[in-house]
This record gives sequence, C-alpha cells and structure tokens, in this order.
Amino acid sequence: MFWFALAFCAGAATVHMLPALPPLAWLLPIALAALLVRRRRPPMAAFCLGMVWTTLLVATQVADSWPCGRDREEITLTGVVTAPATRRDGRTDFDLDVAESPAQGPLPDRVRLSWYEPTATPEPGQRWRVSARLRCPRGLANPGGADRELDLLRQRIGATGQVVTHAPVELLRDESSRHPIERLRARIAADIAAALPAGPSVSVLQGLAVGVRGNISTALWDAFAATGIAHLMAISGLHVTGCALFVLLLLRGLWRLPWLGRVPARTAIEVTVVVCATAGYALLAGASLPALRTLAMVGIVALQRLLRRTLPVHQTLALAALLMVGSDPLGLTSAGFWLSFVATAALLTIIEGGTGWRARIVAFTRAQAAITVLLMPVLAVAFGRLSLIAPLINAMAIPVFSFMLLPAELLATLLDGLAPGVAAPIWIALATSLDGVWPRLVAIAQWPLSTWAPAAQSGLLVAGAGLAAFAALLVPFRGLRAAAGAMLIAIAAGAVVRPPQDDWILTVIDTGQGLAVVVETQRHVLVFDTGPRWRSGGTAASVSLSPYLRWRGIRRIDRLMISHADLDHAGGAELLQREFEVVRTFTSDPAQYPAPASACRRGDRWRWDGVEFRVLHPPEGALGSDNNRSCVLSIRGIGGSALLLADPESEAEQALLAAPLAADVVLLPHHGSNTSSTPELVAAVAARLGIASAGFGNRWGMPAAEVVARWRAAGTTVLQTAETGAVRVHFVARSQAMEVVTERGDSRHWWRVPEVG
Repeated sequence: MFWFALAFCAGAATVHMLPALPPLAWLLPIALAALLVRRRRPPMAAFCLGMVWTTLLVATQVADSWPCGRDREEITLTGVVTAPATRRDGRTDFDLDVAESPAQGPLPDRVRLSWYEPTATPEPGQRWRVSARLRCPRGLANPGGADRELDLLRQRIGATGQVVTHAPVELLRDESSRHPIERLRARIAADIAAALPAGPSVSVLQGLAVGVRGNISTALWDAFAATGIAHLMAISGLHVTGCALFVLLLLRGLWRLPWLGRVPARTAIEVTVVVCATAGYALLAGASLPALRTLAMVGIVALQRLLRRTLPVHQTLALAALLMVGSDPLGLTSAGFWLSFVATAALLTIIEGGTGWRARIVAFTRAQAAITVLLMPVLAVAFGRLSLIAPLINAMAIPVFSFMLLPAELLATLLDGLAPGVAAPIWIALATSLDGVWPRLVAIAQWPLSTWAPAAQSGLLVAGAGLAAFAALLVPFRGLRAAAGAMLIAIAAGAVVRPPQDDWILTVIDTGQGLAVVVETQRHVLVFDTGPRWRSGGTAASVSLSPYLRWRGIRRIDRLMISHADLDHAGGAELLQREFEVVRTFTSDPAQYPAPASACRRGDRWRWDGVEFRVLHPPEGALGSDNNRSCVLSIRGIGGSALLLADPESEAEQALLAAPLAADVVLLPHHGSNTSSTPELVAAVAARLGIASAGFGNRWGMPAAEVVARWRAAGTTVLQTAETGAVRVHFVARSQAMEVVTERGDSRHWWRVPEVG
C-alpha cells in the first residue's frame, strides 16, 4: 500500500510539474501501460494511473474557465449562492453556482462576484439574478509571488467578476434546503457578529468556529504568519482532532452512567458517532483541505479499530494521502497539504510514550523541534519567510488553545447550531479574553528578528533537505543528520548570486495597473515605484513586489524612488517602509509623502558598482500636474542602458528632449497611454526594448494600440506585463548584451494563461 500510494501521488505531482497538460490522446497508451505492468510492477502502474487520473480531472476544471478573449464581458446570470458571503468595507463577495444565462457560449459552473455598495447580503441557498462583468481567472505573474490562477482553480472558480448596479439585482427565491450546511455556517457567523462589538475577535472567532475567514484583516494574518500560529487561526487538523477527542471523551463519560453501562457494540457506536460528528464539523468548517485530511486520518484509524487491526504510521499516512490526492489531485499544489502531512508525520515519528511530567515536557519539546525543522523547507517555498519565534510562541499558544480555547469554541459552535443566540455568553467571554492578545501579537510580529526571509533556492535542494531531515528522524545516523543539517542551513541562509561588478539587473514587476521596478547592482538595490493600492485597501506590493524582494534575498533597499504621489505608483510605499530597511527615499513632491523624503531633481547623479544613475526630471521649481512632475531616471552601464519613465505626458516629454534620452530599454510612459509617447520622444529614445506596465484587460485600454505601433515602427520590441508577467533584463558587461526573461514565457505551468505572442 505504501509504495502504491507514493507512486500514485508521484504520478499526480509529475503532471503538476509539466508546462502543458498531456494531450488526451496520450492517456490511453499510458492507461494501457498501467494495465500491462499492474502485476509485475504495481508502483509503475500506480504512477501511470496517477498521471491519467490527474490529467482527466484537471483538464475538466481548466475547460470550465471563462476565456480571456471574453474578459470584461457583461452578462446576466441566474444562480444559487453556495457559501457564506464575505463582507468588507463597502463590498460583499460571494460565490454563485451558475444555473442559466441568456449569454451565448459555455459558462463556468461557479463564479466569484464582488458587489460594491450592496443593498442586501446573499445567503447560501438563495437564487439570484444579477448582471456581472466577468473576468477570466488571471492573476499577477511574478517570481516568488502568489499564484492566483492556481488558487482559483483549486477552489473551482471559473471566473471572477463585479456586479453591475445599472441593471436590477434580484433575489428570485430562497432554496435553503439545497445548501443546509452552508446556510448554518452563515447563520452561526452572523450570530457571532451579533453577539460581539466590532473588532478583530469577531472575524477570528468566525474563522475558528465555521471557517469564515475572509474578514480577518491583512495585518492580523501577517502577525499570525510572523509568529507561526497561522495554523491555529484557520480550522486545521488540530481543530478536527480536538473535535474527535471531545466527542470520544463525551461518549466515554456516558458509558459510566448505570443505564448505559451494558449497551452492546459500544466500539461500533463509538466509531460511528466519532466519525459522523467529526465529518459534520469538518463540513461545518468549510471542508478545508487540512480538515479533510484529518477527517481521512480519523476515518482510517476508526476503521482499523472497528476491524481490530493496526497499520504502521507510514501506511496510515500513505492511505490518507491516496484518498486525498485521488479525490482532489490539485491538493498536492497546496501548501496546506504539505504543512499538515509533514506536521503529522513529525508528531507520529518523534513522540514516544512516557510517564511523568518531565517525560511529557521532553516529548512536547522534541515534537516542537521536529515540526520546526521539517516545516522549514515547506515554509521557505510556500511563504518565502521563516518565523524565528514560532517555536517559543507555539509552546505557549498550543496548550492554551488545545485545553481552553478549542473546547470552549467547539461547545459554543454546538450550542449555536442547536439554538441561535444561546452561546452568546461564551462568545463574549472568548472575545474578552482575546481582545488583549491581538495588539501584543502584532507588536511581537514587528520585532526586527521575528522572521527571516531566505532567498529562493533550487527545488532539488529544498526537496532533498526535506527528505533528508525526515529520514534523519527515522534513522539516527550521524552522516545523514549532518547532510540534512547542511542542506537546511543552506535553505535558511538563503544566499543568491548577485550581479558581478559592472553588471546590473532591471526587473519590471507585474503589479497590474501600476508600476514597480527593482534595480540590482553588485552591492546595492533601488526600487522605482511600488505599484497600486486597490479599492479594497490592499496593495499589489504585498503579493508581487515584496515577495519578489524576499525571493531575491533582498532585505535592504538603498534608494526608494517614488516617481509621484498617484496611488498606482505609491500605493505600496508604506508596506515597503515597514517590511524592509529603506536607507533613503526620494519623490517628486516630498510634501505629499507621509514619511521623510528628499526631492528627486534634474542633475542628481550617483554611481554604484560601475553603473551610473542620473535623474533627468523634474527640474527645480517644476510646475504642472503630478504626472508631468514625476521623476525620470536614466541608468547606464557597460552592458546597456535603461530609461525609467513613470507618467510624463506630452508636455513633460517636450521638456525631456533636451536631455540625452537614448536607451536600450525604456518603460513606456504612462503605461502606454495615448497622451504620452510622442513621436519626438520615441525617436529620441530609439530603444531596442520597450516595457508597458499595465493591468490585464484594464478599462483604459492601456497600452493604446497606436502607441505600441508607434514604438514598434521605430524598431522597438514592446513587451506588456499584462501578457508576459514580470520582465527581467540582465545587462551583462562582459558581453555587452541583454538577457531578457519573462515570467510567463520562461516559468511555464499548465494552469497559467500563457504569454501572448
């Protein structure tokens, strides 16, 4: 069983590593090969079966996605709400299972809609008719950044969109019987909100009780991640295991009653009740992957008890993995899958029986150390940073959570499920005890040494380190432990190769409709603009620029240059100031910048590691709009030159013509707007490569087709971050050449919309 499960999961993982899905015509020969070798080579047959099964399932999901060729198309949808809505400031997000639409062509089965300034809250089971502007499931593409396209695919979301309010939004009827569990989740979440004053404890308790976590603030999630307790704040294996133990202890207490002491088949009753109660709680919690993984483990252990058989630990884990990957092959791409399995494996491997409080303390300490070591490679890949204080915080938090908070939360959830409002006193008591925790937690998370962001390492090193560390726990061999320790140190140190003297790297980050650029020399880093701040209050920097800097192992920014105060350029500045050491900040108008900053002025220049930087605009005392006063930076080295333009329009471009503008690479001004890129500027720059930083399907139509044509007519190759993702240009001094890498073109995955062109 172990090798069969391992081979099946390996076949599924192989599909996820491919740049494109295997053609369906190839599946029949692979299936036949599995059939031929099933007796002589069962693992090989399982590997082929894993590939075939995964390809079939994910191909169906990909086919359900809204095509990008119809992006922003407005259509009318009729469907049923499938989960509790998430309420944010001025907006409500909800998932809709599409039933019908007058629109032509196939429709996705499920869409996620945002309703701004809503007049009602859609509840699970309600049938609504809405008009929505649909977006294809496309996200930002950056090294080290989150993969939104994969995340939406895992959640079976075929399209996102925005409800348009110029058409009626109608509640047709209530079909609560279709989604009773989701309706109950929404009702319990609403009861918690009604019982408590507004504050972070409301959203945390909603997440702990019924898995409604969308209202937890970004700042609080960052604090959870930095302190290493995020696994406690989302319903995970610990919650489900606690629920199973709670029910088991309750049954054991009932057997002590005189009239129940002689009940026959008590083992069968215990197994049935525990599994049913645990399954009910996992569903009530939103059926998250860690919860379902633990449910599978509980079911396997219960079945073994019923059959009076015992499987070794590795066999139990393998069977659980087979069930989870077989039902959802995309689970292998989730960090939660690996975190839960690695943590469970570490606990089962390291904890040994013992008596007395000293033995229990030693076992708990060893378990914490094992989990910390084994999770290091997973956390480094999944989140780009390691919590240095996680062992200490978890040592204090886990006992409190396990023996105080979790039982009270389970009891309150049960009571609220049976009778609305009955559990209000428990929710109030829990919130009162938690309200004082959050400010302290945020303060601890902001300690300078609370986290460490190692630079990205090769996949082979990370996988090898994880396997070696786990093997070292099983086999106490000094050589193996030394090798595992060396590889883990290499991951934690996170060193990357910096450009040599006279070389430099220019990276235009995919931030959507905005601009963020990172310039690296041998010993220095400059960031030019920080991307947009969105209507929701979030920033593109948190999911694109900041992860990229951590991916590169950058912890110090020598110069942060904010071209001007527009939110699509300065939206992530506050985040960068908080997360990184910023030595000096420059901007066109320091009076509009909230932190201390110097003015960027024409004539400013400096030299780093053989590369010259020169500010070309604005001049002292410049007048006009923010766009026309935005900073312009020229960078020149032996390997090539670049001209960084933000939002200058035709008036500012005329003033720039007096400066030496010729460059190998240019950022198209104002994201390629037709108010910029005058013929005179295009001719003066004469760039070999132009990069337009604009959002996919943006409503302004940037970059304008005529502007792109103008640059191309002048001999400039134009790349658009909306199509290519992040663009990285390495200027090599030795060969005096440019090496251009695009994220979508060079880091291909089958689930990611490919580069255009």
